[in-house]
Amino acid sequence: MADIVVPLPSSSNDVGLTPQHTPSGEPVTIDYKGDEYNGFSSTATVTIPGTRIAGINLPVLAVQKQSPDSVGISSKFDGIFGLGYPSLSNHHPPATAMDALYTNDVIPNNEIGLQLCPYEMTSNSFINIGNTDVTAKCGTDGTSVAWVQSPSDNQFSVNIKSILVNDEPVDLPEEFQKKVENGRTLYSSVETCFLHMRFPEAVVEADKLGKVMVKKIFSQNYAMLESGFDIDWGKLPTLSITMFAQNPVTDANCNSVVTIKLGPKDYIQRAGSKNCKFAIKAGSNDNAVLGIPFMAQLGLTFDLQNKRIGLGPGCGCKVSTDGYPTISNGYRVLWPLPRVRLPEQPSTSSSEGTFIRRRKP
Repeated sequence: MADIVVPLPSSSNDVGLTPQHTPSGEPVTIDYKGDEYNGFSSTATVTIPGTRIAGINLPVLAVQKQSPDSVGISSKFDGIFGLGYPSLSNHHPPATAMDALYTNDVIPNNEIGLQLCPYEMTSNSFINIGNTDVTAKCGTDGTSVAWVQSPSDNQFSVNIKSILVNDEPVDLPEEFQKKVENGRTLYSSVETCFLHMRFPEAVVEADKLGKVMVKKIFSQNYAMLESGFDIDWGKLPTLSITMFAQNPVTDANCNSVVTIKLGPKDYIQRAGSKNCKFAIKAGSNDNAVLGIPFMAQLGLTFDLQNKRIGLGPGCGCKVSTDGYPTISNGYRVLWPLPRVRLPEQPSTSSSEGTFIRRRKP
């Protein structure tokens, strides 16, 4: 999603009304989260509380509300602020609020700083439009410690080189990141509204990671009462995603990579005060989807001007006790820094034993 989407004035409080007033502009139909919305591309005066965006004329899509729980267009939300590239814009002609804000010097950088926190820290989540007023955090100056160039300009994508479970490479399908649609290769994506990480089945069924699933305790991704299980966190495997830092990949830069190593508390997360949930699903062999669990303890920067994604410390870095996630390049760990880094707990997992046991009543 690349556009600002707001409900038409006549449909903001009622459902199914024929709009009595529509803004000037081109009719448009958008697809969002599997639903279609009819509306108009137009401009509007936009104010976002808590930001420097106040009374700014921006391109918007005004759409007709279809149900009380329309995603992002409900009684709880006034609309959707799209962060994507202009190529994804449904506006006529294509135009994004981010480009307009940057071009008109409302924000100094065409960037979004993003921190999406896990359940117990959701109050610390934020979206920093323009990526301004960055402050020091956990041994860094608050800016990204590593950058990954996006291989395409139609979504926030990454070119994954390898995926490792407990530092052992997984044999990825031959078709992984090879499919081409409309002249574009379908690389893996970073999705800020996706509740899971989705990988080819070969990753989910990898020996050590698959053991978490084989008991069928979390296999359907349902929320489970944590008090009903004994979870031996130290025996659960790590999950590492290595991405090419530069694109296109050449012989000269093929060793320029960024690796994010996740611990078990990144992929088994709280889903409420008493429940926990396995946040990995098996998906298409064509690519991977790095959803919210991937970034729940990372701070991300989406640099639209330079088509790259930055990674740095995020939620909970001051209180983390397991040493994850880590950010590395091809030569060393970039974060946590040695002087503040907490010791990693070596996995004692093997092909034997049980990681998660149901407690006896």
